[in-house]
Parts: sequence; structure tokens; C-alpha cells
Amino acid sequence: MRKGLFRRSRELEDQVFDILSLWATLFSGNPEDEVKETADLTSRLDVWSAAVDALTAFIRCFISPDVVKNGVLLQPVLLYLSRALSYISAIIAKELPNTNPAVDIFIIRTLIAYQSLHDPMLYKSDHPQIIQLCTTPFRYASGCEDSSCLRQLLDKRDALLGPWNPGRDWFEDELRAFQGGKDGLVPSVWENELSSFPQPETISKTLVNQKLICFGVMFACQDNSSMLSLLGIIEQCLKTGRKQQWHAASVTNICVGLLAGFKALLSLRPQPLGQEVLGLAQSIFQSILAEGGICASQRRASSEGLGYLARLGNDFFTARMTRLLLGDLNGATDSSYAGSIAFALGCIHRSAGGMALSTLVPATVSYISSLAKSSIANLQIWALHGLLLTIEAAGLSFVSHVQATLGLAMDILLSDESGLVDLQQGVGRLINAIVAVLGPELSPGSIFFSRCKSVVAEISFWQETATMLESARFTQQLVLFAPQAVSVHLHLQTLLPTLSSRQPTLRHLAVSTLRHLIEKDPASIIDEQIEDILFHMLDEETDSEIGNLVRTTIMRLLYVSCPSCPSHWISVCRKVVLATSARRNSETNNNASNDNPDTDSNLNFGDDENMVSSSKGMTGYAFDASSVLSNRDKHLRYRTRVFAAECLSHLPKAVGRDPGHFDLSLARKQSGDWLVLHLQELISLAYQISTIQFENMQPIGVGLLGSIVDKFENVADPELPGHLLLEQYQAQLVSAVRTTLDALSSPSLLEAGLHLATKILTSGIISGDQAVVKRIFSLISRPLNDFEDLYFPSFAEWVSSKIKIRLLAAHASLKCYIYAFLRRHHKGVPDEYLALLPLFSKSSSILGKYWIRTLKDYTYVCMHFRPKKNGNLFLDGLQSPLVSSKLQPCLEESWPVILQALALDAVPVNLGGGELSKATVDDIARNGSASGYSMVVLELEEFQFLWGFSLLVLFESQHPTLCKPVIPLASAKAKYGEDSPNNKMNPSGLKLYEIVLPVFQFLSTEDFLGWDSLPWIVAENCCRFFCITHIRITLGMVLQYLFYHRLCGISQKNFFILTILLI
Repeated sequence: MRKGLFRRSRELEDQVFDILSLWATLFSGNPEDEVKETADLTSRLDVWSAAVDALTAFIRCFISPDVVKNGVLLQPVLLYLSRALSYISAIIAKELPNTNPAVDIFIIRTLIAYQSLHDPMLYKSDHPQIIQLCTTPFRYASGCEDSSCLRQLLDKRDALLGPWNPGRDWFEDELRAFQGGKDGLVPSVWENELSSFPQPETISKTLVNQKLICFGVMFACQDNSSMLSLLGIIEQCLKTGRKQQWHAASVTNICVGLLAGFKALLSLRPQPLGQEVLGLAQSIFQSILAEGGICASQRRASSEGLGYLARLGNDFFTARMTRLLLGDLNGATDSSYAGSIAFALGCIHRSAGGMALSTLVPATVSYISSLAKSSIANLQIWALHGLLLTIEAAGLSFVSHVQATLGLAMDILLSDESGLVDLQQGVGRLINAIVAVLGPELSPGSIFFSRCKSVVAEISFWQETATMLESARFTQQLVLFAPQAVSVHLHLQTLLPTLSSRQPTLRHLAVSTLRHLIEKDPASIIDEQIEDILFHMLDEETDSEIGNLVRTTIMRLLYVSCPSCPSHWISVCRKVVLATSARRNSETNNNASNDNPDTDSNLNFGDDENMVSSSKGMTGYAFDASSVLSNRDKHLRYRTRVFAAECLSHLPKAVGRDPGHFDLSLARKQSGDWLVLHLQELISLAYQISTIQFENMQPIGVGLLGSIVDKFENVADPELPGHLLLEQYQAQLVSAVRTTLDALSSPSLLEAGLHLATKILTSGIISGDQAVVKRIFSLISRPLNDFEDLYFPSFAEWVSSKIKIRLLAAHASLKCYIYAFLRRHHKGVPDEYLALLPLFSKSSSILGKYWIRTLKDYTYVCMHFRPKKNGNLFLDGLQSPLVSSKLQPCLEESWPVILQALALDAVPVNLGGGELSKATVDDIARNGSASGYSMVVLELEEFQFLWGFSLLVLFESQHPTLCKPVIPLASAKAKYGEDSPNNKMNPSGLKLYEIVLPVFQFLSTEDFLGWDSLPWIVAENCCRFFCITHIRITLGMVLQYLFYHRLCGISQKNFFILTILLI
């Protein structure tokens, strides 16, 4: 249960109340009695802590805002948490010895559980107890450690100001934040993401953190008078501790509590706060800023707090606070306080927005700019950042100050202190903000553009990571706002070297800018051919977010460039997927070593600890990146090769719809790189992937072969009139099917093989080759012999059911394909398919039973039934919500072809009410079937089900509670090739008659009309369904269709009988 609760929560929905009752015995006693009667209280506390921890997991799984049962499930949960809180109060009141660590853990778990509830007002009655517990860091500040939560609460965009500079990656950030402790909290078994380091914090620090975060939530839920009371406690703590040793820790805790509270307020309370609350909070923050010796994190927290007040107050309060701070800034003598006020002004502008404070932008820019001219580097950095925030918020209100600010930036770079990297980064951010403000107005020939470009070039000279980040951001701004200013080639010279940076922020920015370039100027990007470099970066990247961004960028580049150069992508992907270019590697390495004897020392071949290879030697990106990828060919990671195979699988679709890509005659007449000219190479590569040694790559290759068949199945071979182009590749296609439909194949490979086999059998590629047709048919028929035992023990139970559905759909598709010939070309059915009819007849009865049970299971899924016995279901595990959700897409895709295969040649099992022998039934089936062979025989109950199922689809019946069609049509894919006089389309784009109306035709033959109860079945079903207007329209379609096809199995007499019945 521990490991599976999160993953299998949907399966446990039926047992949720049984699970909830597990906590009843632990939290049902009187708190005083529980504490008094428990001999070993420490052990009891451990049990309670584990129980509350499990309750937290239950809340996260089942108690959410969008769950209808919340009210029923919520009350027991609130009762358990309230009892746990009462136990805590009773234990604290008794001050029992030797229980502190266990009590602390119990408190931590309980507070986390309360925070897991989406709405704190749900447990409003417990607020007084929680507040009493969570205000101890302010009421008894001397006994509390300082919190470590500021690192998470502070805005990451202000990290330049310290004290925590971002590391190369999340692992380094976590290492820097690690404090450790011998009594650290043991990781919870319910957590999805655990810390990389054991016991990162002591229990006492974790306790303070949880109390302060929970205090913030409680603060946000109170009315104005209660908020004033809580702020009074904080103010008193701040005043009494000024000369105490623990004062710094208490200031940090005050900042954490207030920031947590104001952040919660922004999400819970849209209305402005009262003036008294805002004034007292402002006073507290300004008192902290006015103190000497506070650290950077406390300065940032107080300044950000003032910014939050600007959002929580009205415009009048915000303007008054801004003017007050500008006045303080004018007379400030302490550089630390002046820098903090400058940053606070920037936070206020960021929070309030440029329109609200547009009249104060000139004064703010003027005062902060004067501070930025100071010779004190730290003051300059804080002032520049405050100015940056003001510019970003002011927007067009800042345009009149652009020239002066550019002059300020150049003056700072010419000063003696300009060598500081942080100062250069601040100047770079300022330039990028100016570019964003000017936007399209930034003309390439203007003085503004020249100065911006000069400043960025100056700060990028020393190739520091921080300044390279601003250089890349400057490139991004130009791509977005002034794409005509610089050529794509020059942009790439700036961006590509940064792809190997050790700083993930820089890599992320570079890749996202490349994505913008692909969108803005695809033609120029195509000429640069950067695919190799991107694949190399993907191979070296270990940050999942950046890796996903690289994948989407490559995929976007594929769709943009593939229509003009599919052969290039085949070459690139072949090199990555197969990685067998040993000779090319050797030649390239020899050439590279002649040009640069130190090449090997400059490369890092895939040590995850180093994240990416060194950026040295990447200036000439076009050569060096190619060399790197060549060296990596033998060492490519598996994930990179899989992705390259996935890119190949998109190739037939990515080339677009130009006929030249799919018509060999047309492609030969036109110049250009057409996919059909490289079809042999593509099929060969797809076949190699389908038989590669990596099991998970094989289905991708088989899927690519299926896509090729889809796109080229009807393309004629100009050199062999009357033949299809794909016939010459029949050996590879059949060999791939034979390999995939092996008894030892994985489920994913078996599924792909069934798809490919179906496409080959129904495409005409193997027409005339009776041996091949029989061979493939025997391959897809072999699993039918062990259908009930088809099971994959190493996979989830729904996997076997999915393979069964695919197998039945494959047989249904082939049957529909053959019967299309029988109905339209009675004398032109290919001999190889006629030879399959006796084989179909042998398995017709069992296939019919499987098909109809599959449709019944699909109806069960669509109607959201909950049977108590599994015996009613055909597919294993379908009663589980998780399994049904996994199988539903497959069922939605397969039901149309299964439905038609069932009805194509169905005959009733009993016409007169008496028992008929099997020979008689077979004779009726043979006489009534278009094929002349015994096929599907329906009992009365099965006929009723098919008729009702078809009506559900035809009338688009709405589910009574979900308000959507019971049988959705949007995902259904049918291919029947029927002609009809009615081309009306349903909203999802599918023609109704393609799916349902042929079924009514097949079920309305003379054999079925001989059933005594048929008139009542028809009349009863037709009268049940919904809107009269809808019934008339749909019945009109039925009658029109049946009249059009009445010569195909319905006599004129019976047609009029059925018409009267339907009316």
C-alpha cells in the first residue's frame, strides 16, 4: 500500500471508506486518558506520527477540490486531525520528560497534514489551537532556531543580490542548502521526491519551518482584528530582542512568517487589506531594514514584503508608501539601508504594475540612478537591480528615460569598479530591460541599438557565465523584437557555444532562443544545419527540463525543415540511431587531432557528474560540434538513440502534403529533395530499427514501417504499370511482421506488429501472393489458439487486455476488407483472399463471441458501471478505474471495425423458437452469408445488444450525469469504403453512416425479419430515445440508407415492413 497508493489511487476508490476507517481506532480516545494511560508514550507518539503521515498521503490522493465525495470523506479526516491536535495540546500541557523529539515529529507531521488540505477554512474551528502552536517562534523566540525557509520563499529572480547564488544544477543547489543533523527527520515513505542527502535538517529546524509556514496560512485566514493581534506579537518580538543574541534568528523567523502569510493572502483574499494592518506590517518591514548588520536574505525578504503590501493595498496606500520610501532614500546615509530601499521601490513597482505608479516612475528612476553612480559596489548592485525592476514594470512610461539610463550603464562600465562580475551582470540586465521596453521601435541603425550592442559586447568579453547569460538574453530580445537587426548566422555564433555551458539557466535560455529563431526564420536555420549539435547537447544533458526543451526544439526543427530536406534528416537520424560510423569516426578524429592535438583533453564524454562537456573550443561551432558528435557516435546514450528513432517515425508526416513526396513520377519530373526518392533508404533503416538489439526501439521501427505503408500504399510504380511501389519492398515488410509476431515478443512490439500486419493485409501490397497472405494470416491467427491464456506476467494486467483488443481488431479489419470485395466485386475477389474464407469460417464462432463481449465491455466502460463480480467482464481487470482508463482509447479506436465485422454476415441462431441442430445453423449461415461460408451466428440477446448499441451511437445518446455522448465518436477510426447518397457529417468529423448505418442494413435482412420478436425490439428501442426531432432526422438517414441499399439483401416487401416498424 505504501508504494502503490499514489499510483493506484484510482483503483482504490471503491475501498476508500474502508481505508479511511483504519485511523478510527488510533484517534478515538479522550486526549487526557490517552496521555495518562499510555505507559510507553514515546512509542505511542511514533505510532501517531506514522498514522498522521499516512493520513497526509490519503488527503493528497483523495481530498481534492474537484472530487464530488469530498464532503463525505472530509469529515472523518478533519475529526482525526482535530484529535491529533488535541493529543499534542495535552502532551505539551503536561511537560512530560524525554518526549521532546517524538513530540516534535508528531507536531511536524500534523502541521504538514493540515497544510495538505486545499482550503484552510475547512478546519476553522482548529485555528486557535494551531495559532497557539505556531506563534511559539515569536512568543518564545530565545528557544527557537532560525528558519531555513527563506531560500524557498524569496523570489528566484532576485538571486543576484545573494546570499545564495544559483548553482550549476538542482543537485548543487541542494548540496549548498544541506545543513544536516544527527537527529534529522527520517524521510517519509509516502513522499514522491526524496532529498538527495539524508537528514538535510535537524528536527528542531524542521519544526520551526513547519510552524512558520503554517503560521502564514493561519494569518491569511484571519479577519483584520486577528491579523492586528498577530502582527502585534511579531512587533513585540522584534522590539524585545534587539540586543539579544537570538535577535538575528528571530528576524529571520519574522521574515519567513510574514512572507508566507502575504503569499497565502494573495491566493486566498482578492480584496485589499485594512489600512491598520498594512500600516503595521509596513512599520515592521521598515524597522528591519533600518537595523544595521542584517544579512542579504533579511534585506531581500523585507523589501519583497513591502512589494507584497503594494499588491494587498489600494492604489492610494501604494502611492503613499512609495513617496515615503523615496523621502527616506533622499536622506539615507547608510549604504546598506539605501540599497535595500532602492530594491524595495523596485519590488513595489513590480507588484503594483506600471500603470498604477506611472506618475512616480520619473522620481523613482532619478533617485535610484543617482545611487547607482555611487563608488560602493554593493550599493550599485542593489540600486541597479531596483532600477531593473522599475523598468520592467514601467513599460512605455520609461521610454523617456532610455537615453539617460544608457549613459548610466556606459559610465558604470568605464568606472574602476566595472571589473566585478555581479556589476557587469546588473548592467547587462539593464540593457535587456531597455531592449524589451523599446521592442519593435529598436531600429538597427539607431544610436540606442549601437550603444546596447556595445555594452553587451563589453560585458561578454571575459566569457563569464553570468555575463554570457545576459549576452544570450540580449540575443533572445533581438530575435523577438528586432529580428532584422542581426543575421541568424551571427545569432548562432553567440548561442551555440553556450549549449555546453555548465550553468543550466544559460543552456535553457540558449535552447529557448534557438526555438524562437526556428519559429521566426526557419529558412535561415535550415541552411545552418544545427541538428548534429542539438543531438549532441541532448546526449550530454542531464537536466530533465532542459532535455525536454531540446527534444521539442529538435522536433520543431524537423517539421520545419523536413519538407525541403528529408534526406538530411534520414542521414542525421541514421547516424544517431545506429551509431555504427566507426570509419567516419576514425577519419574525423585523425583530422581533428592534426588540427588540434589537445582535442581529447577538451572533451568530456558523458560523466553525469559534470552535467555537460566543457565549453572550451566551441567558438568555431560548425566544426567543433561536428567533431564532438563524431567522437560520441560510439558512446551515444540509449535515450538519445531512442529519440532519434522517434524523430524518424515522424518523417512521413513531417514532410507535409506536397504530392511530390509521395508520387515517384512527379518527383522525377521536378527538382528537389523528395521523400519518395529515398524510400528504399527509409524502409531499410526502419527495418534495421525493427530488428535492432534494443527491445524498446523495435516497436518504433515497426511503427515507422506502418506509417510508410499508410502514406505510400496507393502509390503506383511507374516502371511496372499495374503494380504498387511498395510491392518491391514486400520482403522487408513481411520479414518485420514475422519477427514482431513471435511468441517471445514484448507487448509493445506485438501491438506494433499487429498494426503492421493489418495494414499490409488490407493495403493491396501483397496482392497476388497467396503464400504471403496465408503466412501473415497464420501469424495473426496463432495467438487466437491461446487467446484465454494470453498473458504477460512482467507487465500490468491491462497490457494483456490491450493486446487482445488489438488482435480482435486486426481480424475484424481483415474481414471487413475481404467483404468489401464480396459486396462490390462479386467476381473480382483476389484468389489469395478467397482462400482465407474457409480459414475465417473455422474461427468465426469464437471470433463472434469475442467481438460481442468486447463491445459489451466497451459499453460497460462508457456507461461507468461498477459490477461486483468480475465474471461479467471479458477483459481482465476492467472493473478497475485505472485499467479502464488505459484500455478506453484502444477500445474507442477498435469498436467501429469490430461492430461491422460482427454484423457483416450475421445470421440468427433460432428462427422459430425451437432448437436447431448445429448443422442446420451452419447451413443457414452459409446460405445467408455473402461468402458462402458459415460465419457469425447471433442469439436473440446478442442481436438486441447490437441493435441497442448501434442506436446509442446513432442518436449520440448523452450520459445522464456526465453530459457527454455515451459512445464517443471523436476517437473512432473506421475504413469501410461504403458509398452512400447522404454525406452529412457529425460534429466530430466522422460520417455517421460509415459506422452505424451499414450495421442496420446487415441486421435487417430477411433472416432477421423472420424473428417473431423483431418488430417489438425495433419499436421498443426507437421509442426510448430522446428528442423527437433528433429521432426523425436520424430515422430519415436510416430509411434513406436502407432504400439506397435495398437491392443488397433486403427485399422490397421486407423493406416496407421495416419502414413501417421504424416509423
